[in-house]
Parts: sequence; structure tokens; C-alpha cells
Amino acid sequence: SNSFCTLLESLVRRPVTMDGEGPTNVVEAQLLAVAEQMERAVDDELARIDNMEDEDLEAVRAKRRKQVADMAKRRDQWLQRGHGSYHEVTDAKHFFQCVKQSERVVVHFKRSATERCAIVDGHLQKIAREHFETRFCSVDVEKIPALPQEFNVMMLPTLMLVEGGNTFHSIIGFDEFGNHDDFSTDDMVKVLSHHGMVNERGMFAADQYESD
Repeated sequence: SNSFCTLLESLVRRPVTMDGEGPTNVVEAQLLAVAEQMERAVDDELARIDNMEDEDLEAVRAKRRKQVADMAKRRDQWLQRGHGSYHEVTDAKHFFQCVKQSERVVVHFKRSATERCAIVDGHLQKIAREHFETRFCSVDVEKIPALPQEFNVMMLPTLMLVEGGNTFHSIIGFDEFGNHDDFSTDDMVKVLSHHGMVNERGMFAADQYESD
């Protein structure tokens, strides 16, 4: 385990500057102290695992197996409700069915001729295939004008976040994505995760939603 400290020592050693001054001993000491603390924490955790009884390890494995089995069952239920793909709702009745059937829904209000809406479409198509825990759909405001009016959608694109049948937040434009067009799909996942709409660590993460 000394390799970690050795590596950090090499990182904090900076070349002497032209005026003959190098890094201060105080800075080096602080960095090495942090490294040693992290190393001790890792060693303690490894020791704890090494000292676990066989029955404890089996209990952990059994709990994790049950979590994965439960999540697989929920995945199948989500697929039956239309999760796992990104689709356009056909009318107001279809929209309210989507919102009622699923616990978490991300609704993209869009216009086909709007360039930024096309960017959002591309990201949501990828996210929907990875995050079965949430339903993703779009509403073309020109085809179903009553819906954006009902939800006071004034700017496109707008992502309306729905949980338990209630709208609790709208992501308007690209402000939350850095206000530029070249943000990544991972950037969108992080924002949706921040609002509790997806699990950033993946569908089978141990801290996934307890129920749906």
C-alpha cells in the first residue's frame, strides 16, 4: 500500500523555478497527510472485508442477488408500460395514460423544425435505452397544441419532469446543460439524476428505487 504515497510524493515534487524556489514543505506535508489518511481508510476497509465470516459474505451476496432479481422483475414491468424507448405521444389521451401508468416520466415538448429540439431528441433516445426506470416521451406542440397551453409551455425545447402523476420541475431550454448546443448525453443524465428522474449509476445500482 506504500505505492500510493510514493506516487503522490512524485506528483508533489515540482521542478525548482528559475528564481531557485521550489514547493514549500508545508504544501508537501499537507498532501502527504491526505494521502496517508486515504491509504489508512482503504487498508481498514480491506481488513474489514478480510475479517468477515463466510456467513456474512454469503448474506451480502444473497441480498445483492435479491436486489438484482427484483430489479429484473421491475424492468419487465417497465417494458410492458413502454419504458426502454423514446416515443411521441399521439394525442392528449395517450399523454395522460403515459403519465398515469409510470411513476417517473420525462416529457419533451418540441417542434420538429427547431434545431435544439432535435438535439434533445438524440440524447433522449440514448438515455431511454439505458434507463428503463423512467419513461421518456415527446409532444409535438404543433400536433397537440392543447397540451403546451395546459402546462404553460412557453419555450422550446422544454423537458417536463413528472413524478407520481405530478409535474414538479421543467428544464427550459439549455440553461441547465451549460447553455450550449454541444453538451453530452452524460451531461443530460447528470441533470436528470440531480432531479431524481434517473439513477446515474445505472439501472442495477444497489441504491436504485425501492418501488415503482
